[in-house]
Amino acid sequence: MEAPGAQRDPRREPRPRREPRSREPAISEELRKGRRRKRRIQEEQEEAIFHEVVSLTPDPLPVRYYDKDTTTPVSFYLSSLEELLAWTPQVEDGFNVATGPAQCRQPPLSSQRPRTLLCHDMMGGYLDDRFVQGSAAPSAYVFYHWQYIDIFVYFSHHMVTVPPVGWTNAAHRHGVCVLGTFITEWKPGGQQCEAFLAGDDHAYQAVADQLVLMAQFLHFDGWLVNIENTLSPAAVGNMPRFLRYLTTQLHRQVPGGLVLWYDSVVTTGQLKWQDELNERNRVFFDSCDGIFTNYNWGEEHLERMRGQAGERLADVYVGVDVFARGNVVGGRFDTNKSLELIRKHGLSVALFAPGWVYECLEKADFFQNQDRFWSLLARYLPTHSICSLPFVTSFCLGMGTRRVRYGQEEAVGPWYHPGAQKLQPLFGEHRLEGDGRGWVKTQVCLADAWNGGSSLLIRGAIPPEVGHVAVRLFSLQVPMPPKIFLSLVYKLEGTAKVSVALELTTGDVGSCDVGISMLNETSSRHSPRPLRVPPAKLARWTTRCGQQLPGGWVQRCYELSLRGCLLRDLFMSFARLPGSQDEESFVCRLGEIQVVDAYSLLSPLPRVQGVSVSRTCWQRAAPEGTGPRPGLRLSCTLHWSYPLTHVQCFRIHCCRGTGGGPSGGGPPGPEKPTFLGLAFVNQYRVVDLVVAEAGPGQEGRVEFLVEPDPREGFLVPQAEWGRAAVLYSLPST
Repeated sequence: MEAPGAQRDPRREPRPRREPRSREPAISEELRKGRRRKRRIQEEQEEAIFHEVVSLTPDPLPVRYYDKDTTTPVSFYLSSLEELLAWTPQVEDGFNVATGPAQCRQPPLSSQRPRTLLCHDMMGGYLDDRFVQGSAAPSAYVFYHWQYIDIFVYFSHHMVTVPPVGWTNAAHRHGVCVLGTFITEWKPGGQQCEAFLAGDDHAYQAVADQLVLMAQFLHFDGWLVNIENTLSPAAVGNMPRFLRYLTTQLHRQVPGGLVLWYDSVVTTGQLKWQDELNERNRVFFDSCDGIFTNYNWGEEHLERMRGQAGERLADVYVGVDVFARGNVVGGRFDTNKSLELIRKHGLSVALFAPGWVYECLEKADFFQNQDRFWSLLARYLPTHSICSLPFVTSFCLGMGTRRVRYGQEEAVGPWYHPGAQKLQPLFGEHRLEGDGRGWVKTQVCLADAWNGGSSLLIRGAIPPEVGHVAVRLFSLQVPMPPKIFLSLVYKLEGTAKVSVALELTTGDVGSCDVGISMLNETSSRHSPRPLRVPPAKLARWTTRCGQQLPGGWVQRCYELSLRGCLLRDLFMSFARLPGSQDEESFVCRLGEIQVVDAYSLLSPLPRVQGVSVSRTCWQRAAPEGTGPRPGLRLSCTLHWSYPLTHVQCFRIHCCRGTGGGPSGGGPPGPEKPTFLGLAFVNQYRVVDLVVAEAGPGQEGRVEFLVEPDPREGFLVPQAEWGRAAVLYSLPST
């Protein structure tokens, strides 16, 4: 597909189509259709060719959207009303657009079950998480206990704190809604509030409209409004109107959107934290979706709030400062004491800065401390359930010490990309009733991975008198289609005499009937008839089933037929083998679980279309005089077209030519693509890619490839990736 402004290489043009000669009457119409389809595919696979004359003149990028040191795309914030009112969506804003709304979950956020809000406040915000395409940070903060969380708030002290898109994508993947922060503070904050609140309706409506537009365009879910300065009588009088207008407009434009008020200013305009919902701040609560209280409360505050909230108990988020600053209940590893009281009174909770386990404790013990912190709270944190298919996870945390692709090492070195985090399970230790000798523990494993940077480590013991132990990994509530395919990739360590199985629990929608069989494996009980010519997606999905895979991994695939069933829970079960009498200890690594609607594998996969190259920037790769052709560094932006609902992400690759071919030369021979990074929207910024410098009268060549990573979790052949090539030459002298 021709890219706008591209110069097409004439030798790459598809040849004119010839009509069949009259001496070929025996060719069937079906065969002719097949040939036409083949020609269309070849035309679709034509890559766009972009000709570049290398210029070392800098082309400045908008500073808001790119890191000044690396020029990689970054998440942004706004510091003033002027910036907010002037903001309009630009091409560069596309880097910060989340892939879509929060996934379906049960119960929905609108239910009256007490909720759990996590307010992420860490060292001013916008740390390594600001890099849209990830970074090489060796030990950045990562959160993975999403099944306990209903709302994620990204907090900083910038007036308009836009959540970094990596956090939004990770939260939405787990069905968690994401809020930014609109904050004013101190004397400058008071002046800003006067500017938009003390005048007529148009002023505050303009601010609200911009906040709604940002949430709508960037695909996050709303705002925490935090006014930490005194207000004049006119300004505080308009504040409820501002909140009502903001909330109404957000609900219209962002399905499931939320506006929350932080307990700060009271009806007189004074900045006076109440540590509760009461008559002095109730008008703000009544004007939006809920209140986030300050932290210095006691049980008497909770008792009073039960009366104040009425039927809206779940809309009161009682603040808990995990750092335990001030006169607070609990905090740190005693935060469970706070939650015990809050839940006793049926209220929601807002956990402020649970990154304390990362900031204040040993980094080397971070994962153990994080698991300990959340395990202490687990009894007070009801989980929510995933309720849509496909369900695919490699347990990747969005970080690692290397990158692995289906058991094979792809790159070595630390990486951090919150948006690349896959669905995370329930973590913790589970003991059998009785003497407690049987147990199973789940934890993060960065030492090995099947796909990404980490896997799930499951350790346990089966006592002699017990046949098996099991651990629940995911809470689900999925109305099941007539047939699903399941896949499990795992690795048993050592010589443990145990078998590994995936277990599902179902609930009845009507009359639940279940039948299960293996795919591509022998079975004494089931002999499913293979498809004679399986559709391409299905053939690719099943290609590794039953095989011994790289790195010692094993994949098992199952076909499950259901009628009138609701999938409830997903367990891993470990059973002793026949003849085993002693206690059996085991160590198992899970690399991937997939639950896929069989029907979804019958439809064709769309193709990446219209790959284009823009915003090119050239620099020397080494100082002058280090050699005759020291090389160049190329930065550019790739765009393409693809329906995002069909993919988890895109994997970006390049093939670099030698730079020594004759001017106008054709493509080089086959070259193994080099992985560059991940994209979650239809654009990617290539940064400082080292390429060979073209000699006088010669052209260099670099090809970019866009690999879709389907939601169902299978490999797309390289021939079906999107592609564009840059042919570059030195300016003529």
